Amino acid sequence: MKVLMIVCLLVSGQLAAQDLEAVTDWSNRVELTTLVSGMVGRVNTAVGATVSRGELLLELDQRRFKTKLAAAESRLEAVTQQNSEAKRELDRALELYDRTLLSDHERKQAEIEAATSDAAYREAEAKLVKIRLQREYSRITAPFDGLVEAIHVQPGQAVVNRFSTMPLLTLIDNSHMKAIAEFDQRTAPQLKMGMAVKVGVRGQWVNGEIVRLGMQPVTQDANGPRFSLEVGFTPQAGMQLRAGEKVVVRLKDE
Repeated sequence: MKVLMIVCLLVSGQLAAQDLEAVTDWSNRVELTTLVSGMVGRVNTAVGATVSRGELLLELDQRRFKTKLAAAESRLEAVTQQNSEAKRELDRALELYDRTLLSDHERKQAEIEAATSDAAYREAEAKLVKIRLQREYSRITAPFDGLVEAIHVQPGQAVVNRFSTMPLLTLIDNSHMKAIAEFDQRTAPQLKMGMAVKVGVRGQWVNGEIVRLGMQPVTQDANGPRFSLEVGFTPQAGMQLRAGEKVVVRLKDE
């Protein structure tokens, strides 16, 4: 009877060492903002909404960008015509010069005017690209499929990102999660990066992989220091998890 009790205790001890209590957290949580300043014109989503990659979530007031874009496009059209005419004039001047009907000074002047016109064209083209980028930077699109966790601004609110960026909304990737647990020095030799493990989620086991092994102690108990362990896993289809849920990390599936 005593031998049987000892065996049961040893088995219980092994299982306890293999199963680690953990909590869920988001594997990818990002705060999004615009790269330019302005006034919030439209918020195209809501907290808790499911969004797809590339979907427009928020944009600043577009009137200023549309006006600058129209002016830049008109300017580029004008200098394009001027540049084309300057090149034709240069071709005529070179032809006349080859026929000795034009002086060196006149040929040089035609070359300078063509170069100046070309520089104006390139400058207008660069300015148009810059304004288009500014307009693009005034909008926030979803970088991945996920859920909107928080919205920090409302339409009409000023956004000033001149010296430091201001987070406008927070997006989470709920298709991939991580389980955060702790391990002690006795368990450490069993663990390595990329090691396959099991994660017990709401009574079901899913495949997981160790993605981080802490090197600095996070807590201390009677057995010594404890370190952080992070396991990445993909919830089963239709399983809507939240951060902070209790799960189990099984180091060996016996």
